[in-house]
Amino acid sequence: MANEVELKLLIAPDDMERLLHHPVLQTIVRRELPPQQLLSVYYDTPALDLKKRRIALRLRRTGDRWIQTVKAEGTVAGGLHERPEWECETTEDTLDFESIPDPTVREFFADEKIHWALRPVFVTEFTRTSSVLDFPGGDVVELSIDQGEIRAGDRQTPIHEVELELKAGHPGRLFTFALELQESIPLKLENVSKAERGYRLVTAAALIPVKAKILDLTENVSASDAFVQILRGELAHLQANEAGALQSDDPEFVHQMRVALRRMRSALSLFSDLIGGEGKEPIRHELRWLTRELDAARNWDVFVTHTLSMILDDFSGEQNIDQLKTKSEDARQQCRLRARESVASSRYQKLLLQIGAWLCARPWAERLSQQGGVAADEPIAEFSARVLQRRHKRLKKRGKHLAALSPQERHQVRITAKKLRYAAEFFSSLYSQKRVRRYIAALANVQEVLGTLNDAATAEQLVRELAQGNNGTHVHEGVNLVLGWVRGAAHVRLEQLDRVWKDLAKQKVFW
Repeated sequence: MANEVELKLLIAPDDMERLLHHPVLQTIVRRELPPQQLLSVYYDTPALDLKKRRIALRLRRTGDRWIQTVKAEGTVAGGLHERPEWECETTEDTLDFESIPDPTVREFFADEKIHWALRPVFVTEFTRTSSVLDFPGGDVVELSIDQGEIRAGDRQTPIHEVELELKAGHPGRLFTFALELQESIPLKLENVSKAERGYRLVTAAALIPVKAKILDLTENVSASDAFVQILRGELAHLQANEAGALQSDDPEFVHQMRVALRRMRSALSLFSDLIGGEGKEPIRHELRWLTRELDAARNWDVFVTHTLSMILDDFSGEQNIDQLKTKSEDARQQCRLRARESVASSRYQKLLLQIGAWLCARPWAERLSQQGGVAADEPIAEFSARVLQRRHKRLKKRGKHLAALSPQERHQVRITAKKLRYAAEFFSSLYSQKRVRRYIAALANVQEVLGTLNDAATAEQLVRELAQGNNGTHVHEGVNLVLGWVRGAAHVRLEQLDRVWKDLAKQKVFW
C-alpha cells in the first residue's frame, strides 16, 4: 500500500506551454519522463456501491500493461488529496482482489453481491506529460500535465489538469511550489478527483449546497493537531460550495461559503494562544477580504428572498413595494456578480494555497517544542473545556439585560453567541452527545432571534441605500413602508428574546 499525497490544479489549455517553460522550472533539477497515453476504466455496481463507500476501482492501461488500482477514502482539503491506494498488475478486463492487503477492503469485494455486479461505468483517456523535480533539501515532486477527457455513455467532459505528487519529503513543498507557479499562471485548486468527475457524468447530479461536517476528534489528540483538522475541514467546506456559488443562483452556496469563512476565522481566534502570530495575520486579512466580498450578496439575498418576500405577501399589488423590489433585485444581482468575481479570482486561489502551505508548515510548532511540557500542546479535551468555559462566561456577561441593549450591542452578543456555537460544534465529539445537542439547540435559538433582529437592522440600512440613489416618489414611499414593517417585526422578536435567553441560562454546560 502507498499513501498517495498530491495537489490537483486545473489549468486553461492556453497556459500549458507557459507552465512547461515557467522560470521556476528552469532552476530545479528535472528528469523528463516519457509521455504516456493512459486509458482508465472505472468499475462499480449498478447501485454505485463503491461510490457510496468512497472506494475507487480502476484498470489502467499503460503501454502493454494493465494496472489495477484501488483507492479507499482519504482526506481532501485545499486541493491536497491524501488517500491510501493499492496497486497490482493484471490483464485487461481482469479484476484481482486477493492481492489487496487491507482485510476490510478485501472483504468488501469478496461480497458476492458486489463482486458479480461490478461493471465499467466510465472511462478516462488522456495524455500525461511528466517530470520529476528534485528540490534543495531532498523534496521530490512529480509534476504531471494531463490532457484528455472523461466519458460516461454519450456524456463527456475535458481534462486539463496539473498534478503535483509528493514522492519524497514534506507536503508543504507542494503548496509553496504551486504558489510560485500561480504568481504568473492562473491555476485553480481542484478538490474533485477524476473519479468523482466521472461519477458526476454518470449520475448527472445537480450541485447541492454542503454544510459543515462535525469532526470526530479524540480526547488524546493534541490541540495543535485538532486545530489543523478543524481548519482543513472548513477549507473543504468552503471549496465544496465554490462551484455552486459560481454556477448556481441558489443563495445557499454563498451562505455556506460565508459560514465556512466565519468558522475559520473563529478557529483562528479560538486557538490564538496556541498558534500565536506566526504567519497568521496575512491569512486573517485575506479571510476578512473574502468575507466582505460575500457579505453584500448574502445581505441582499436575505432581504429579497425573506424580508421583502414577507412584506409582498402582506401588501400584494402595492405599486410602491413592486418598484422597490425591482431596485432591490438589481442591487442583489450586482452584489452576486461581485461575489462570483471574488470566488473566480486568482486572489482567492492564492488564499487557499497560503492556508494549505501554512497548515503544512505549522510555524507555531517550533515555539511549542521549545516551551516544553504538557501545557505547550495539551490534549484537546483539556484545551476545549477551558476555552468553552471562557466563551460561555463572556456570552453571559455580554448578554445581561439583553432586550434593553442597543442594536449594535445586541449584534456583538450575537457574534459572541455564534463563536461559542462554532466552538461547541468543533469539540462536540469529545462530549456526551445528548448534553451537547441540548446546549447547542438553546444557543441556536438565541442566535436565531438575534439574527432576525440583525436582519431587520440590515434591511433598514439596505433600503436607505436605495432611497439615496433614487428620487422617485414610489421608491421613497416603498422605503417608508418597509421601514415600518421591519421595525414592527423586530419589536415582536424582541419579546421572544427574553424567553430564549432564559432557556439558555438554564442549560447545564456539557464540558
